Amino acid sequence: MSIRTRIGFAVVWVGSLVAAAAIAAAQARMTTPLPEPIVLSGADVGFRVEGRQGGTPVGQIVVRFEGKWVEPAYRGGLAPAGAR
Repeated sequence: MSIRTRIGFAVVWVGSLVAAAAIAAAQARMTTPLPEPIVLSGADVGFRVEGRQGGTPVGQIVVRFEGKWVEPAYRGGLAPAGAR
């Protein structure tokens, strides 16, 4: 294979990587933050809504501890998807 052919393949390959990255970035959903987080709660367990992705609320599970809403720490067992 000549050097010119190798350079051509390299240019096409890099171009395909750039195109794939552009398509992936265009598909990513942006989170719209709320001005003030809202806690949807029961007595001592709640969900703190911090923003939205389209029409879906985005936030964290929280617990009431000493009168304040705090994020729990998980020990062993299964943890939420983002906690690993």
